[in-house]
Amino acid sequence: MNAETSPLPKKSGSPDFALLLQQIEKRLLTGSQTEQAVQILGRESIWKALPPDQALRWARLAQVAGLPDLSLQVLSWVTQNEPGCVEAWQQRVDLLETLGRKQASPEAGSPEAAACAVRPENADASGPSPGTPSKVDGAPWEEVIETPFASMRSREAALARYLDLFSGREDCFARQWSDRKAGTQGYIPVRRPMTSEDALEHIGGHRTYGIYLLRRDSHVKVAVVDADLASRLRAGPVTSRDKELVFREKNYLLGRLPEIGREKGLPCLVEFSGGKGFHFWYLFEEPVPATDARQVLQGLVKRIAPDLSCFNLEVFPKQDRLAGKGLGNLVKLPLGIHRVTGKPSFFLHIPDRSPWTQLEALSKVSSIGREPFLAASSSREAGEVVVHPREEMWAKEVPELAFLVDRCTALAQIVINCRQSRSLSVREEKVLLGTIGFLPRAKTLLHHLFRNLPEYNPHLVDYRLSRVRGSPLGCKRIHGLLDLACDQCTFPDGSAYPHPLLHWPQWKQGAEEQKGEKVSNLRDALDRLQEAIGVVERFLGDGANP
Repeated sequence: MNAETSPLPKKSGSPDFALLLQQIEKRLLTGSQTEQAVQILGRESIWKALPPDQALRWARLAQVAGLPDLSLQVLSWVTQNEPGCVEAWQQRVDLLETLGRKQASPEAGSPEAAACAVRPENADASGPSPGTPSKVDGAPWEEVIETPFASMRSREAALARYLDLFSGREDCFARQWSDRKAGTQGYIPVRRPMTSEDALEHIGGHRTYGIYLLRRDSHVKVAVVDADLASRLRAGPVTSRDKELVFREKNYLLGRLPEIGREKGLPCLVEFSGGKGFHFWYLFEEPVPATDARQVLQGLVKRIAPDLSCFNLEVFPKQDRLAGKGLGNLVKLPLGIHRVTGKPSFFLHIPDRSPWTQLEALSKVSSIGREPFLAASSSREAGEVVVHPREEMWAKEVPELAFLVDRCTALAQIVINCRQSRSLSVREEKVLLGTIGFLPRAKTLLHHLFRNLPEYNPHLVDYRLSRVRGSPLGCKRIHGLLDLACDQCTFPDGSAYPHPLLHWPQWKQGAEEQKGEKVSNLRDALDRLQEAIGVVERFLGDGANP
């Protein structure tokens, strides 16, 4: 097909589908270049890009062109992706019934044809009408009819679950507006209860909604820790060191905060917000006082906020109770489009980022019961050392790491990367070797960490460990290597040379002398140097000979 005869409009930017449909319809009705029109109708990449109303028109044109199977395929795609489109369901069922009568139509004038002409109103609705085949497109009639409605019921249940999990104020929610040119956005109150149709609009990306967390009785059924990237990293250019720090802190935040919550019986859902950072959703089975929710989440935030310099953490709601006519804080609902950035939000633990897959995965999410929540909110454990690894066996196997990671921000960020099998930078490897390398079980601990890395080489780890000399890296040096902006740790004994190993109760001052530059070690080093010089001399000598 050449460019002169193709009905597909050639325009810069997005295609003009309305014009395309008009040209196809004209060619089918006039009978000119119908083969080319049929070829265009069969292009799946085009009709899957159409909005629902134009896709329905596309399906009708396919019927006109004598392509009922294609029409049925298009209608099935519309009902699957837009289950609320009633017209698509009606058109699809009508086409199925039409196909059934055509495939099994009796001879004209026969008694069977007269009996099939009109279906009584009280006919059995559980089966096909007389003359309808037992199968359509190779599938049983009941399955063809029931499958789309079963899918619709499944999505209705998923929407109901979504509204129950992310439930805010009972009589009001909010719609997001934005001005992309100015980079501004806000919310307009919608003073009525949210419905499943609203949730469908939000998840479909047509509109974006938020919920006011505080209910009228100052209780909440959901609370949020909002983690936004610091404004200094969003306003201007960033260096490669800044990017490295953000990457390391992000991994630490996404791993550490959920772990702290699980220790308290407070699991959460982690969502990319589509804007400046992440939302950590804490979902409760029953509404709890906002005071208690804020108190327990503030406790989690206080344990991790001092370790971060690239992210700002806030607890929502910010109020303990409603005052006057105010509605309190709101949070954008998950699985929607951020109207300023145009980016969709999604839950990080679900690999498939499509909104409907994410929505259906919420059926497996468990809410926080009242007893663990009250136990966590009433606890007072300031200063208590709590081992945080995801599995208790990890702490039992390597207690030194578990303890040091809980106390030292720098080590915690690096170990999180190791446990998530992420590659380390040269500086991060240097910090591990310069700290963990001085512990009595250094070899076991370092192999435990490095074996999770994609570039793990056990012989290279052993070699690098054998080269560790002197004293452990000090806190000041570590903060400089990693560009950490958080405060350095303080030690009660007022050590003149603070380093992370001072946290370990079994560490003894002077233990680093075991790896110090003793005479024997210097002699070994001199011997290795002389051996290396000999190798070089022999190589040069061999190269000089013809």
